[in-house]
Amino acid sequence: MADFSLYFPQLLTFEGGYVDNPADPGGATNRGITLAVFQANARALLGVAPTLENLQALTEPQAAALYKALYWDRIDGDAIASQLLAEIVFDFYVNAGFHAITLLQRLLGPPLASDGLFGPDTLKALQDADQAALYARYRQGRIDYYTELAQAHPILQRFLAGWLRRATWFPAQA
Repeated sequence: MADFSLYFPQLLTFEGGYVDNPADPGGATNRGITLAVFQANARALLGVAPTLENLQALTEPQAAALYKALYWDRIDGDAIASQLLAEIVFDFYVNAGFHAITLLQRLLGPPLASDGLFGPDTLKALQDADQAALYARYRQGRIDYYTELAQAHPILQRFLAGWLRRATWFPAQA
């Protein structure tokens, strides 16, 4: 089964440290955690006040706790047999939210609903699929998503090269 701790260090290399880019719709982030996500979860998951100062001081273990609870566990990462498939779905979920799940569900096809919610039916369909073929199609689908997003919203064009670098970091074949 997949292991969150094996991918988390790589995720942090993508996410970096504290930034507040006015062009980024996510606003202020640290280690990839947006202020909005931090404010909604800091008290319950970390036991700290949900302030900008605490986001700026976010430690690696705190970031790991947030990523595990809010992203990895929501895709049932520990139950996914393929480490690489779990990593690519998790990474895209961190970066694009429910779009990561709807892409997966579209690739898995009917009778699975493309509702953006990762539940037991999605997990079963994922586990029953040809893992290598699904991985390759998912990787390409992610590249297509970013390209189409930048075309539809020219203001986001400045982020496309970074998104594609991140998507193509994953090997073409599982």
